[in-house]
Amino acid sequence: MAAGSFRCRAPMRTDAWSRRTFLRFAALPSGLALLPPAAGAQSAKLAYAHVTTREAFGAAVRRARAQKMPVLAYFTAEWCPICKSIDSRVFSNSVIKRRLERIALVRADVTAVDAGNRALMEHLRVSGPPTMFVIDPKDGQEMPRTRLTGAVDVNLFLDTINLAGL
Repeated sequence: MAAGSFRCRAPMRTDAWSRRTFLRFAALPSGLALLPPAAGAQSAKLAYAHVTTREAFGAAVRRARAQKMPVLAYFTAEWCPICKSIDSRVFSNSVIKRRLERIALVRADVTAVDAGNRALMEHLRVSGPPTMFVIDPKDGQEMPRTRLTGAVDVNLFLDTINLAGL
């Protein structure tokens, strides 16, 4: 091996963890890591369509598609501490709020684990909250590489909606 050369023997990871890690580090040079913290002065709430069943979810997606808007589907629950963290740290950020103005927001509340919630989660292959993904307004299908499950920070969320072209 030549002097100064480096060989990495660690196997390449191709799962969601490595994508998230890459996106977090890739955001650092671009300045996204320097986003301001959650805006306390701007207390406007995001306007979500709240749904609990597959039928209500389908109706909300149809309304958004009629307006040619992409949909951010966000599965959450009152008993989910990570969901509360995402609400307070990600969705309260002023940059995120501005970016979401052009996206229809559908909040699927799965607090009460009942037949309607289970049917919706099974239909969309959601294992539990928090889960979010973007639905394409053209075909009504989930956009590739937009599904986020578990803890999400501002940079990862922005990188994901950037990858979706939103």
